[in-house]
Amino acid sequence: MFPRIIPLCLLAAITGQVFGATDKVICYYASWAVTRPGNGKFVPEDINPSLCTHINYAFAGLNTDGTLQILDEENDVNQGGFKRVSALKETNPNLKVLLSVGGATAGTDVFVSISQDAQKQQAMAQSAIEFFETYDFDGLDVDWEYPNSKEGFNTLLSALKGAFEPGGYLLTVAVNSIPGEVGGYDIPAMSNVLDLINVMTYDFHAIFAGFTSENSPLYGGVNESDWQQENRNCDAAIRYWLDGGADPQKVAMGVAFYGHSFILQNPSNHGLNDPTQAPSDPGPYTDNLGSLGYNEVCEFHPNGTVVFLDDMKVPYLYDGSFWIGYDNEESVALKVQYAKEKNLAGVFIWSIETDDMHGFCGEENGLLKAINNEIKK
Repeated sequence: MFPRIIPLCLLAAITGQVFGATDKVICYYASWAVTRPGNGKFVPEDINPSLCTHINYAFAGLNTDGTLQILDEENDVNQGGFKRVSALKETNPNLKVLLSVGGATAGTDVFVSISQDAQKQQAMAQSAIEFFETYDFDGLDVDWEYPNSKEGFNTLLSALKGAFEPGGYLLTVAVNSIPGEVGGYDIPAMSNVLDLINVMTYDFHAIFAGFTSENSPLYGGVNESDWQQENRNCDAAIRYWLDGGADPQKVAMGVAFYGHSFILQNPSNHGLNDPTQAPSDPGPYTDNLGSLGYNEVCEFHPNGTVVFLDDMKVPYLYDGSFWIGYDNEESVALKVQYAKEKNLAGVFIWSIETDDMHGFCGEENGLLKAINNEIKK
């Protein structure tokens, strides 16, 4: 007897799961990279629009009345940052360009105020629509870090979506990844309203913990505690969101184009969980304590020793007393494979201007190309 082959459509009907394409590559662009020195400088024309399905322009702010606030008038408007990014759609007509509002340094007070006031919500929506029309953008990405009220966040998102729908504008969010620390999310309601949910699957370990640790492990480590394995990795975060009621075809997993870096107490002890003196100095381009972009790793530590962790599916590099847990071409490809296995919409990148634009590690834009190569398999 021949084995029975169940068509995907029938399998979906039986299981209730809808299978779709894992084809989204959402590229956050940190627009302030235009002011970085030397090889760190990155302008809109450095973006390869064929390697992204969406570009999220970071960041705009919010005024107290709910209207959008342009944070860098010189770069975004006078130097044409907004229009230069939306012009990339001339090269890739399928590209979607969104404005990301908020971010890690934005604070929560203005979001809370708007979420509690219907008039401010409408002002935010109308201001966003006027922005889309002026700069040829396709939608808004809300990066509220982090909502403290499920009801307030849902009210804000519903108001925005209701205003955006007639024009076909997209509404997406960036959300906390760590299970157990998510207090302001009604996941099923969000999934019904939003076009995409970008789960920030990075920054899982603190840079001041006193030992080396990975920024964005795909899985928990065999030497980690049960709690860490169940909470501090990409797999745990994605399963939390899916089990909580998110449509997988609206979920994008975050891929970090940077790592967490440390100064070792003893350069001879350079493994995972080994003692550190302190976070490393900021990189010359990204200028963040205890963090280097992939571009900085490639340029300034070309002779470092790379070790790939088979359990966590990410590498680390050590170079004298310097140590960094980060992502490379191998690990980002594995994350795309995981996204496919989970039937996710795709992946998003924070952030594309810290890819290896000048090819110090090998191929130019190696991380983004590795992601695209795996997406297309």
